[in-house]
Amino acid sequence: MENVYVVRLGNLYYQGRDFNLTNNYGYKMTDNLNDAILSEDFDAVKKIAEETGGKAYKINLEEVE
Repeated sequence: MENVYVVRLGNLYYQGRDFNLTNNYGYKMTDNLNDAILSEDFDAVKKIAEETGGKAYKINLEEVE
């Protein structure tokens, strides 16, 4: 993966949607980047960032042997 993006809101990262009993959803966030959802689709990440009030950031991944 060359270009990977994540949504960040303050010190939190987007982890997914959380559905409740009325089939409404909220956004699930985490303070650990390892638990965040990473995506190669910038447009999808940008849309989530706009919905949550956060920002889309590019993440640099390095291979470790």
